[in-house]
Amino acid sequence: MRIVDARIAAASAAVLLLIVLSYFFLDIPVSLYCKGLNKSIVDFFGIVTEFGISTWYLVGSFALFLFYRFFQRRPLYAHRALFLFSSIAVSGIVSNTLKVLIGRYRPEMFFERGLYGINFFNFSFFNFSHGLTSFPSGHTATTFSLAWALSLFFPHTRVPLFCFAVMVGASRVIITSHYLSDALGGAYVGIMSVLFLKEIFGSLDRKFSWGFKL
Repeated sequence: MRIVDARIAAASAAVLLLIVLSYFFLDIPVSLYCKGLNKSIVDFFGIVTEFGISTWYLVGSFALFLFYRFFQRRPLYAHRALFLFSSIAVSGIVSNTLKVLIGRYRPEMFFERGLYGINFFNFSFFNFSHGLTSFPSGHTATTFSLAWALSLFFPHTRVPLFCFAVMVGASRVIITSHYLSDALGGAYVGIMSVLFLKEIFGSLDRKFSWGFKL
């Protein structure tokens, strides 16, 4: 096993452990605390959370791909834009698939009906109801995939990019749209999507000589 693979496996095990611990010990207390926060704080993070919507990132990165591919004819920038688009798209597909497969109650269901966890007993797998699509956080997956992908191209921006991603992930918990473990899961999905695509794009670069380097 390569060293990098071992590190990814170790990090994945650590994140899984954090998610499990959060699920059993932290999710409800943290959500109850956030429920009682001052309205001005919640309103502020309600604005922050809007930056986790993937639509404009997808549209913008794909528009850049088309621009650099067909107008400017700059393959390096075109492939970087395509990589960014693919990273956000794949993280969204994975997170949305997991949401409907797992069927976890959102915090609103706990506050309104006392329901917590995964809805095993009503056989609601593949349920698209908003209240049953808590894990993982799609907004968090989007911003972490965005931050990780951009930091590969601009390493000096890594710290502010990940501060931004953490802020958006935290906002999902603070406005009680998600649990803490949902945000952790979303961050993991976002980062792993980028790592997966990094291998794919690297292989394509070696095969077709794109000039695309990560």
